[in-house]
Amino acid sequence: MNQYRLDRYEGSYAILVEDSEFQNELYVLKERLIGFVKPGDCLEIEFDTIGNLKHVAIISTPDKMEKA
Repeated sequence: MNQYRLDRYEGSYAILVEDSEFQNELYVLKERLIGFVKPGDCLEIEFDTIGNLKHVAIISTPDKMEKA
């Protein structure tokens, strides 16, 4: 699984930033995430063999990080 942070929503896309030294940006259709993911949330994402989102889970949110 890959880990990303939702940076922002822009137009029809959600911009995810990879949690790695490279900080790559990944654009996905926001309709896949807007119902349950807020900017700043850290996500664990699994892709299928052709690159579609197979599984998305929130692993931490900004609120949880502030309380820790």
